[in-house]
Amino acid sequence: MAETNHCNLSNIARQWIDGELLGDGCLQSQSKYSALFSYSSKYMEYINYVSKTLNSFGIKQAGKIYTLHNKEWDCYTYQYRSLSYVELLSIKNRWYPEPKKKKIIPRDLKITPLLLRQEYIGDGSLNNNGHRNKSIGLCTNGFPVSDVRWLAKQLENLGFKSSVRKSSNTIGISTESTRDFINYIGKCPIECYEYKWNL
Repeated sequence: MAETNHCNLSNIARQWIDGELLGDGCLQSQSKYSALFSYSSKYMEYINYVSKTLNSFGIKQAGKIYTLHNKEWDCYTYQYRSLSYVELLSIKNRWYPEPKKKKIIPRDLKITPLLLRQEYIGDGSLNNNGHRNKSIGLCTNGFPVSDVRWLAKQLENLGFKSSVRKSSNTIGISTESTRDFINYIGKCPIECYEYKWNL
């Protein structure tokens, strides 16, 4: 077996990684022994934050950040990849079970402020919908319908008035719960996404 990397993941590290996976984060395997974390963003500031945070967990960046230019939209995307770690494989197997390896929401997922903060950064939006008060949307449409319903139920159990938008398979958090949700997840850790906290 080829040489493998190891890291000692704390509970905080696992919450952060799970939150990113609930959003736009991705785990990939290049062998049956380990997995790597990858992320793409239109903000270099966020990619640097991802790299720095993972580094604090003992997960090192693999090579340089790649820059891709989308000619159709005339914008840039920045891509991060970590080295492969044995400890990331069990997390990957929770989120990408056999046989189809499509990302799902694990039923053992513990909903915490940190986890929801990272999901909201990656896949959340603050909408006024023509109303004075703002609501929150979570773009969960990449997950199976049953998983999205399960997640909405967990949010309800936390006291947030939320529902699944059947037409788009996304979660909407009512204007009644918007401020409570923002207070629950805490402050934004990075300047480029602070607009999502602007009530």
